[in-house]
Amino acid sequence: MSTPVSPAVQSHSGLGERDKIMAFVGILTVLFLSSLNLTVVGSAMPRVISDLGGFHLYAWAFTAYSLATTITIPVVGTISDRVGRRPLILLGIAVFALGSVGLGFAQNMEQLIVLRALQGIGGGTLMAMSFTAIADLFTPIERGRYQGYTGAVWGVSSVVGPLVGGFLTDHLGWRSVFFVNLPFAVLAAYFIWRFFRLPKPVVAEGTGRSFDTLGAALLAGSVTTLTLAMSWGGGTYPWISSPILGLLAGALALGVGYAFHSNRQARPILDLHLLKDRGIAIASLAGFLVSAGMYAAILYLPLYMQGVRGSSASGSGLALAPLMGGMILTSTLAGQFVSRTGRYKKLIVSGALLAAAALVLASTLSLTTPMWLAVGTMVLLGLGLGPVSSQLILAVQNAAPREKLGSATAGNQFFQQIGGTLAVSLFGALVNAQLADKLGAQLPAAARNLPAPLQDAIASPNLLTSPEASAQVGRALAKLGQPELLSQITAALRNVMVGAIDEVFLVSAILVALAFVASLLLPERPLLGRQTHTVEVSGVKGAGQRNAQATD
Repeated sequence: MSTPVSPAVQSHSGLGERDKIMAFVGILTVLFLSSLNLTVVGSAMPRVISDLGGFHLYAWAFTAYSLATTITIPVVGTISDRVGRRPLILLGIAVFALGSVGLGFAQNMEQLIVLRALQGIGGGTLMAMSFTAIADLFTPIERGRYQGYTGAVWGVSSVVGPLVGGFLTDHLGWRSVFFVNLPFAVLAAYFIWRFFRLPKPVVAEGTGRSFDTLGAALLAGSVTTLTLAMSWGGGTYPWISSPILGLLAGALALGVGYAFHSNRQARPILDLHLLKDRGIAIASLAGFLVSAGMYAAILYLPLYMQGVRGSSASGSGLALAPLMGGMILTSTLAGQFVSRTGRYKKLIVSGALLAAAALVLASTLSLTTPMWLAVGTMVLLGLGLGPVSSQLILAVQNAAPREKLGSATAGNQFFQQIGGTLAVSLFGALVNAQLADKLGAQLPAAARNLPAPLQDAIASPNLLTSPEASAQVGRALAKLGQPELLSQITAALRNVMVGAIDEVFLVSAILVALAFVASLLLPERPLLGRQTHTVEVSGVKGAGQRNAQATD
């Protein structure tokens, strides 16, 4: 029996206004939970390594999480189009919390890496479902505002995370960093369970209901081999070496195999058919490129402030505050603008242009750049990046068929993740190349004849950012009767690092400029104020439908 729905009572989602807002609070809590983990753990890892050993596995604590997240996003996005978002969000919270508890009791690095992968599965599920769930709750014209709030939450977590992680590690031990996730997990689960109640999606006949296991295996294999190649290339193995070339060839072969396989599937894991839509294809390309600017900022602005300019290590958590402040401001304002006007393309185009200009300015930073100019550059970059990511997701959601909303949203996030992975590897290779090519010429002659272990220590950026590393090198030089070399080595390393960081920003500026060019070709479709949707009122499923009305 159909239940009539009054627009004054029921929203696009079929929920009352209060329940809709409370469900959105739950989504923000879920997003905060997943994004906080990305930054809070970094502060604890040096202490983790000190207690558990296994320094050679250090990078895998991050790689395992990133890899699991990247693979999970398209898988759960596709599944959610069949079973709905709510059960997957609750499952993601449970898996994330289970991984967090396990990490708090990890006894060695091998256990920690496996549990980080488990946590990454939960985190990937939460990340994918957070943005898609907003599209379930709100009409397209409303989404801009609420997607803007997600950017603000991400920005806050990026600043708060390192501060919380450092405080807990110093006062309660590194294991407490993983347990801090649990209160947020419980709170998020309550809001989602209590308020996020939407009808189960209806899967059209003939579209396939079975899970594409082979497609998932091919996609996971392609992403895994690519991640391994990017992680090991230039470090563990030379880029032109049999292991790296073999991994890259394997990634290409598996990727091509997935493309051919998915073309014959009604419900592929990553729906490449969606890229036939120009709006989705351009938004995915722009997201892939813009992520380079984001990762350049997150990784290398703190290194510039702490390592090159000598900011205190205790202030590491605040190094990104100006950037995130700019992001929070424009992300929120952009959402309000889109909800009032129904237009999002100008925000994406102007944001990408501003971000590219800010990165060009960042590529001129030096040892003597006035601090107000360095901070102003961070703010400017944040102002540019703020509206881009959230509005690109909005553009994808506005172009995607409703029955493939989860798959389309997850696909956009997938391409951003891959773009970030490739960018991190590219930037790391650039910095390593600069150190290898130029540091030797900058060092005093006496420093070039030091023992090999000490040579490795003075060629690491850790010497600039870690007081412990600096003190250790100082003691080693004192034993050799050359304590005065420390200040000379530090000065040389700062000089080379600022050049390497400038090169990273210049390359990322070029990539974001390409995103700007791509965004000029982005078609802007009017956002809808109302949209057809099956609703459930007081536990009764109805077929109340809305007529789609274009809104300028």
